[in-house]
Amino acid sequence: MSTKMRLYDMILRTGALGPGKRCAIWFQGCKKSCKGCMSPDSRPLQGGRCVSVDAVVNEVLKLDDIEGVTISGGEPFLQAEALYEMLDSIKKKTDLGVIIYTGYYLDELKKMKNEKVNKIITELSDLIIDGPYIDERNDSKSLRGSDNQGINLITQRYAKDVCKYGCDGRNIEIFQTDKGITVVGIPDKKTLEGIQNITKDL
Repeated sequence: MSTKMRLYDMILRTGALGPGKRCAIWFQGCKKSCKGCMSPDSRPLQGGRCVSVDAVVNEVLKLDDIEGVTISGGEPFLQAEALYEMLDSIKKKTDLGVIIYTGYYLDELKKMKNEKVNKIITELSDLIIDGPYIDERNDSKSLRGSDNQGINLITQRYAKDVCKYGCDGRNIEIFQTDKGITVVGIPDKKTLEGIQNITKDL
């Protein structure tokens, strides 16, 4: 029986969250309460929608034109069991790359001494962007929220792409979904404020 997970959102194809065309999966639930969070609706632990890991994996398996998946949230590691099961299945059935954004630092994840967390951060991911978002340290650099966040190569798959992280400029995409307007990528603060003003009454 497939593990259940709380999903905040899923965009099947985007070019704004890492190298190549990617499937983006946002887990629901976060305890960090970072000032300036761009996705406050992803924080409630009982929010989002409850789906099976198998259903999410099956959606990914249907995609034949993506380079990999990018996992974010919310906080993915609050649902470590589901995250492990999903990534283990994806890695066994595909050659897709895996990028994970987490509000934990890698050292914090290691100190959890959780076997499945350890396998995620050593075997089932290729690149991990770690650390909480700190609003005062948002420098509008690419593919990360603030300059305290680390870019950690777990494998060499994205070694040539590391230079794209922390560069000038940010790329975003805007989708109309059943949730309303979904912003994919990490907008600079001015752009985010503009989007929030435009969409607050939608």
